[in-house]
Amino acid sequence: MAQFFNKIDAKGRIFIPSKAKEGMGEVMHVMISRDRNFLCVYNEARFQKICDQFDDDEDMDHDKRLALRAFVGSSQECEMDSQGRICINSTLWNWIGAKPQSEVCIYQYRDKLEICTKEYSDAEQAMIANMNFEALNHVKGL
Repeated sequence: MAQFFNKIDAKGRIFIPSKAKEGMGEVMHVMISRDRNFLCVYNEARFQKICDQFDDDEDMDHDKRLALRAFVGSSQECEMDSQGRICINSTLWNWIGAKPQSEVCIYQYRDKLEICTKEYSDAEQAMIANMNFEALNHVKGL
């Protein structure tokens, strides 16, 4: 996992670092995350897998339909411009409390990017400093 910091420009765009672009492809989908203070950016294939999971659920109850509207319904398709930026709409930025000129943190893990404000990232780092790492004993190699 890699971590990068960038500022949102006046048009709602952020620069995606070269390293974070790996595995993302030309078309990306930005959507709200299950973690309230994050946006997720998926490549086309991973976004389609998420949609397929909803499509495969023939017995979709009210809560699942709500989740479908919240996550997939909030998504925005983006293409990177020639300078390596994607433009994210203000509704999604508002979801994480960001606005133009805000500094954001971009986490990259495989073919997924997670974006939060720098302030939230700093607060999360403080939580990590106090974390009980015994909860990760099941992960071999750490």
